[in-house]
Amino acid sequence: MRTDYTISNLCRLHWRLDRFLVSQSSTVSCILLLKSGETKPRKKKKRKRGGESIKMSPKTSKPLKATPKYVLRKFMRVTIKILMAYVALSLVLIAIPHAYKFIWGDKITSEVLSKVSSNTTDPKELALRIYSWEQQNFANPYFIQPENMSLIEKLLAGYGFYYDKQGEVHLFRPFNIFPVPPQWVLHSKLANCEEYAKVFVYLMSQEGVKARIVRAPGEDHAWAEYYVENYKIIFDPSNPKNPVIVNPKQFGQLKNFSYVEAYDPANPDHKEDVSDEYIERGRLIVKVVKGNEPVSGATVEVLSTYLRERFPKRYDAPRYVVVNETGKDGTTQFKLGPKEYKIMGKKCSFLICWKGESTGKVIAGSTTYAKLELRVDYVTTSILCALTIIPTGVLMLVIHKRYVYQRQQ
Repeated sequence: MRTDYTISNLCRLHWRLDRFLVSQSSTVSCILLLKSGETKPRKKKKRKRGGESIKMSPKTSKPLKATPKYVLRKFMRVTIKILMAYVALSLVLIAIPHAYKFIWGDKITSEVLSKVSSNTTDPKELALRIYSWEQQNFANPYFIQPENMSLIEKLLAGYGFYYDKQGEVHLFRPFNIFPVPPQWVLHSKLANCEEYAKVFVYLMSQEGVKARIVRAPGEDHAWAEYYVENYKIIFDPSNPKNPVIVNPKQFGQLKNFSYVEAYDPANPDHKEDVSDEYIERGRLIVKVVKGNEPVSGATVEVLSTYLRERFPKRYDAPRYVVVNETGKDGTTQFKLGPKEYKIMGKKCSFLICWKGESTGKVIAGSTTYAKLELRVDYVTTSILCALTIIPTGVLMLVIHKRYVYQRQQ
């Protein structure tokens, strides 16, 4: 019985090895094997991987001994899968607020408007009702102190999830960076000054009142303005005490604004400079050079260090204020509020980038000159070269392999 069992197994194995033969040939091979009296199976051949002889498992067809090259390949595959899953989840998280806007945006808007706009046609009364509703329902995540948060709350906050006033967890902004539509803010009820202004302008516009968002990017603040018979009313819905701004100059001086712009959410690319309504400004002229030669077409960005100096725990880097490009003479100019600024310049040509930094202190009513010298940015240049050369090399290798394979066929 033992011999028959072994011979039967050998026949099955031999048939698998010779499965490309016709059935008659396999039968003949098994008969010859039985006549020869062999009872021991043949040893499994060793496969070579990376120039090294490796024993393969007969069950799983995987190496019995993990070589460094095999471990590295396995690690790279797992790492790539984890990164792809993280990127996919991140894209889903970013898309959730915008998907909500298209699916339930009209419904949530109608529900809120039915509460704030009933029995009124006066824009001023409507503005106060919207303001009152926002103050009652919105919670500001930035008012939560990190030391008062648990470990789970800190982990959720890193992705943009916070508790609202009802104790429910909602998404504020994906990763606290990506903006969300006003319809999502009406749902999540989580808002900073930008969301307060965005929702206020959105609801006013829905009722036919002309309104715009006003913001000072360098000082991270936003508010609103609306019009009643061509008369402009400046309104800060995030202010819990007095939302109406009667004296814009005093308001701008108190906030130490650098630059103020206004825009309609329906046309966000068209921004109007309204800084003169809020601050006294000076002129900053920046000249960009490379080897004492003027550089045209260089991007010059002005940054404000005010918030980093005042709130270092929350703002660890200077805030963007405004950007411009140099002309043929290598110069560009800005009109800014009185304070010291950080100036950054950049110019890229094909795969090589140059950058430079400088500072400039602006005084109201006067002109300040700053010189910015560009040097090679090795980090950005290396990244651009890698992103260009590596995909090109991989594509050429794939084409070469296919060409060689076709030649062999």
